[in-house]
Amino acid sequence: MHSKMHSKMVERAKIECDYLCKTLEESEKQLTGEGNKVSRPKIQRIPAYMAEKLEFQRYYRPQIISLGCFHNKRQGELYKKAWAAMYIRHTNLKAEDLFMELWGNKRMWRNLFDSDMVDTELLIVDGCCVLELLEKSDLSVDPEQELKISMDKLVRVHQDLLILDNQIPFQSLRFFCEDQERLQKCLCNFLQVHGIETSPKLPRKKRENEEVKVAVDGDDEEDPVHLLDYLRKALLMRDQHTFYKAINHKKMKRGSLHLRKYRIGTIQELKAAGIRVTKDSHNNSMYPSFKDGMLQLPELIVDGSTPHIFLNLVAYEMCPDFRNNFDISSFLVFMSSLIDQPEDVKELRLAGIIINELANDKEVADLFNKMDSILVPETPLFAHIRDQIHSHFESKRGRIRMLSWMGEAYNTFFRSPWTIIALLAATLGLVLTFIQTWFAIHPKSS
Repeated sequence: MHSKMHSKMVERAKIECDYLCKTLEESEKQLTGEGNKVSRPKIQRIPAYMAEKLEFQRYYRPQIISLGCFHNKRQGELYKKAWAAMYIRHTNLKAEDLFMELWGNKRMWRNLFDSDMVDTELLIVDGCCVLELLEKSDLSVDPEQELKISMDKLVRVHQDLLILDNQIPFQSLRFFCEDQERLQKCLCNFLQVHGIETSPKLPRKKRENEEVKVAVDGDDEEDPVHLLDYLRKALLMRDQHTFYKAINHKKMKRGSLHLRKYRIGTIQELKAAGIRVTKDSHNNSMYPSFKDGMLQLPELIVDGSTPHIFLNLVAYEMCPDFRNNFDISSFLVFMSSLIDQPEDVKELRLAGIIINELANDKEVADLFNKMDSILVPETPLFAHIRDQIHSHFESKRGRIRMLSWMGEAYNTFFRSPWTIIALLAATLGLVLTFIQTWFAIHPKSS
């Protein structure tokens, strides 16, 4: 009796062990991409630890139209269906043919989303409406008249196109717009709306059944994953090798596995150390550089869409299926270290680095202070710049300490007319007290 029970237990244990080994092997293959030809980032939700931050939530929710399958599908339905109808009509597409072709390959399209809630109607409406929106956002046309929407709503629609989990696959734009030049023009319009003049060229269209490679940061041979990915490519389009070759010849320490902020020093502190901050003449990149006591920063337009762009790009770089160097996230951590007070923003604005289209410099400072909560692993490029600046600091430490004290004194005693009056009154009181004490000790002889 006991022998039979023992045999059954051993057999059951063996079955469970075989199942465990199988699941371990499958997980390894899934993680490494083995056996999976299509290994590209999917349209997925904002990482929870970012979406749950109260100060970020407004930048992760569509205001006018929702795309894809993660938000309310009926939000902006009138605009979406009307724009889709306009696009289908003036491009002479046949809705019936589109529907049948998409329906026959719906499993492939669903694999592009981190969700099964994708239907053929959604793909047609979303893809065609986005193309119509981008075509009619050209500077040579009147988008309000063409799209039948007020300008304030149109601005918010373009902000909705920046939200990570409000994206549609770039393949759908390819599918509904086979004309490469027309599609490239739509993408240029998309970037120009957000103040980006230079746009990456699209690679050639993939042939049918051609293998899709694993998405790797900086790969120019692959289509972007979605519009947000294309915008990121545009910001980082200057050759990364130009920046990394300067540090590759040195033996770099292994990158820290700690999530951290880069403590560089504020603009005021850099100025006190004799570091000049200037605008980089190459205005098509986000990479800063430091050489011979000069920190060069890219030009940055700050307007109402800036937090939508940056916070959604940060969320994208945090996605587990996107292999990247955290370039945008690291840049924001770098900038949040440089900017602490409105005076720092003023210095950057006078240097032509920040173009402030918000109400005042304090709003820009508050924006970057809000982004100071972003934590990313240290990257070699920004660690190299930080080390260079800190080395420069060490040689100027005495001057920095003196000017930091002067800056604190200024903020304490001269921040408003009332503090100045109070300081003068206190100083006058001390002088009078000193005079009275003097004459008490040295009375005037008669």
